[in-house]
Parts: sequence; structure tokens; C-alpha cells
Amino acid sequence: MSLFTLHGLVKRFGGLLVTDHVDLHVERGEIHALIGPNGAGKTTLVNLISGVLDPDEGRVLLDGVELTGKDAYERVACGLSRCFQITSIFPKASVRDNLKMALQAHTGHSFQLFASRAGNTALAQGAEALALRCGLEASLDQIAGNLPHGVQRTLDVALALAANPKLLLLDEPMAGMGPHESARMLALIESLRGSMAILLIEHDMDAVFALADRISVLVYGKVLVSGNADTIKNDPQVQAVYLGDEAGSDAAIAALAREVA
Repeated sequence: MSLFTLHGLVKRFGGLLVTDHVDLHVERGEIHALIGPNGAGKTTLVNLISGVLDPDEGRVLLDGVELTGKDAYERVACGLSRCFQITSIFPKASVRDNLKMALQAHTGHSFQLFASRAGNTALAQGAEALALRCGLEASLDQIAGNLPHGVQRTLDVALALAANPKLLLLDEPMAGMGPHESARMLALIESLRGSMAILLIEHDMDAVFALADRISVLVYGKVLVSGNADTIKNDPQVQAVYLGDEAGSDAAIAALAREVA
């Protein structure tokens, strides 16, 4: 049985069908990338998975547990952790305190979220371990909001890892990064391989091909094709959208739209 499954997921906004009976599965330990042109419905699908939106039809299951109808915080408790497109750190706190607060929130003591954490050895050790795992050990005592964009994004991933997820949902983790920062993020994601399943939404196709065990292509709210990197690279329509010249992209997207209609 797959770790994570979407069955016939549908979302409409008025008369507009944005998510069109999506079926998707993620295996244990794999990195599964979700790609698609602008307007494909990726953001809506991510919001349906994470509990920001409720589907009109269909089911969301994680490790045999029904997530459909659960709030976002309940999904975290079931093993789903998400990094958003916009970094969701505590900008006025240090990296160390960001990590301590995230760990505290996931250990059943969130009612003490802003209580003194100075004497809590377990939280201190956990924060340092998370920092080391994500390459943030040199930034532990820096104010999070003063960090470069790429380091803030790395901290965002570390905060998501504090939940010890079964499935990590990474929503464009390399957005706004330069080549050096992107390379560091790619290495971090690679280091997580096998320790959890990862559903990666990303526009950087070099990163997608380097990381993903399988790739699903979303077009106009529907999964057109899923497969490994070679399958996706050699699909003529997908190739035209992502690897061809700009002049061919609109025609290719229109062809994909006709195919999924």
C-alpha cells in the first residue's frame, strides 16, 4: 500500500473545475515531484492536501489514515508537514528559538509555546540536532529575519522537520534563490531521501530531474502522466512545454488541455 494517496480529488470554484478527479500516490521513502504550467492547479491541489481547502469530492489518505475533513493541524499530527511558498518563520526570534518553538509545538506542550525554554535540555539538544541536520549550526544565534533568503528557506524546512513527518510537502522550496542557494537546498533535500516521503512542487526542472524518483505532470487540474525522469523527458508534449522554445509552449499547453479534456 502506498504511503500517501489521493483518490478522485475534485475542487470547484463556482462553475470552474480547478482540480479534476486527481489520482496520485506517493510511495514510502520516495521523492515525488509535481510539475505543471502556470494555472495548472498546483497551488489548489497543495491546499487540498494540507487542509487549507476542503475538496468537493474525493479522498486524501496518509499511511492508511483518512485525512479528508481534518484540519491542517490534525494532518500534521497524522504525519503531514508542509513548507509554504512564503517562508513561515518567526523573524524576530533567533534560529535556535525558532527551532525550540517548533519542537515544543510538536511534543504535546504547545500551550507553553512562548514560555521560557532556556532550561529545557531536551529542546536545546533537539534544536541543535535539527540545525546540524539542515546545515544551520553556524546560524543558531542569529535573528531569523536577518538571514539571507536561502538560509531562511532552509530554516523553514527545519521547522517542518521538527514535526518528524511521514510525508514532507515542499512547495517551491527554491523559489527566489540564486544558483548557490539552490544547490544547497537541493543537497538538503537529497540528504532527506529515504528518511521520509517527499512531495516536491518545483519549477526548477534541473532540480526536479536530479531529485525525483517519480514525476507527475498536472495540466488544467488533471494528472496527465506520471513516471520517472526519462519518461517525462521523452514525452513529446511535456518536452514541448518545459524543454522547448517559448514559441512552442502555448501550442503545447493547448494540446495538453485537449488531451485531458
